[in-house]
Amino acid sequence: MIKINRTENPTFTKYNDQIVIESLKKDFYRKCYLCEEFTRHFEVDHFYPQLSHKNLINEYSNLFYSCQKCNKLKPKKTNTMESEEILNCCDIDVEKYIKLSLDIQQCEVNIEQIKFDNSLELKIANTINLLNRIYNGKDSKSNSCEDLKDEIIEEIECFRKIIDTYQTTRLKKSSLNEIKDKLKLESSYSTFKRWIIKDNEILTKEFIQYID
Repeated sequence: MIKINRTENPTFTKYNDQIVIESLKKDFYRKCYLCEEFTRHFEVDHFYPQLSHKNLINEYSNLFYSCQKCNKLKPKKTNTMESEEILNCCDIDVEKYIKLSLDIQQCEVNIEQIKFDNSLELKIANTINLLNRIYNGKDSKSNSCEDLKDEIIEEIECFRKIIDTYQTTRLKKSSLNEIKDKLKLESSYSTFKRWIIKDNEILTKEFIQYID
């Protein structure tokens, strides 16, 4: 989950108006806010559900860009009450609290809490549980996580090859530009790629300046 800074402020009458859809695409970089997949099959997700928060049905700040898979996997009780709330990536930089890494051998996404905050502990725990459901299929009968992990593996392997090319060639400019693009928030699965850099002291010294 990446930090989203909303810049759009559409005027609309209903949450599924075309202007809302276009605004969400821009604000969320066409990425699902939960799994970070570029998706054409998206849905307008109500962060606080319609049934429990009717006053927020047409509130733009409550509308999120989600892929259909994550919207179905997210338990219906999510954000229906305080005990079921998750971190809001438009308010909080989730990357500061939760680390995502890919174990290619085990074909599993490791989801780890790295920062503690008493006021956020329950939301962090709920977010980790949801991400485990999405990335690893925990407590879910869906096998969509397998396709998702395959895509992440492919993206990560491509990123590592670019880094290897950068480190072994004298003509570094082209590779550096590719690395910078891959580290941008708008890149697919950017959280995973950013943690590859932050987890390696040598890479951190070389590329941390390109992590916004």
